[in-house]
Amino acid sequence: MTAPDPLPVPSTGPRLDTPAPRVVGPRAVLEVCGRAALILLGAAVVLYVGYIVVERPTSREGVDAATAAAILAMMYALHLAALLVLGWPGGIATAHLLRHETSEARHVAGFAVTGAVLGAAVLLVVGHVGAAAVWAVVGAASAGAARAWTGRARRRRAVHPSRA
Repeated sequence: MTAPDPLPVPSTGPRLDTPAPRVVGPRAVLEVCGRAALILLGAAVVLYVGYIVVERPTSREGVDAATAAAILAMMYALHLAALLVLGWPGGIATAHLLRHETSEARHVAGFAVTGAVLGAAVLLVVGHVGAAAVWAVVGAASAGAARAWTGRARRRRAVHPSRA
């Protein structure tokens, strides 16, 4: 005599083998760029607060708190411009190249590599080799984290449409 088939257990969460909502196309990549902008804004705030706490600048110094804020605001504006002019088209191309890839980790890695290349390229064009290495790391971290965040948010919205 054989054992009866087990009863199916209802799933309480998303199944891992179901395809996740894709992050492909201009609107989806713009969502990644928006999250990258938020990540960069967070980094700028941390840098500013760190400068204020460590240096405790006064108005008699060359770089006081207001000047530091203005410098960071200008740097953030340049990053936003680079995100729109380079990051968005680069992200669209990356998403297009990875459109048949099902691995979320490979998508995140692809966006990180694209962010690193574009971040370094901006400074290599103007001849700042040392700074290009730093911006490659910043580009990789912000683009990869933004793509991971976007993929997770899209999966969550697919499972829980009320959060959309």
